[in-house]
Amino acid sequence: GSRKATKMAEKMEKVIVIQNPRGIHIRPSGDIAAALRGYEGKAFVVMEDGKCTEITASPLSIMALALRKGMVIPVRVEGPKASSKLSELAELFSKCYDYT
Repeated sequence: GSRKATKMAEKMEKVIVIQNPRGIHIRPSGDIAAALRGYEGKAFVVMEDGKCTEITASPLSIMALALRKGMVIPVRVEGPKASSKLSELAELFSKCYDYT
């Protein structure tokens, strides 16, 4: 049997808390977008109203979510190496950035 890229796509989800005092503004959005660049899977944020929104490698699409400090949101990743990509995204969404 051949073991090509027919592996089932992983689906992973992690609930994170936005910690950055100014929320996810343009600079953190840029870091998150950079992490998604070239990723073959998909990433989503589940908003407080339950709406699942895909996030892409566009900083403006992430900034448009208006994620504020203290918000608790699930981040979901579907695709290859979902676990490691989710860990990377969760860290970027929940970290305190040292610039204002």
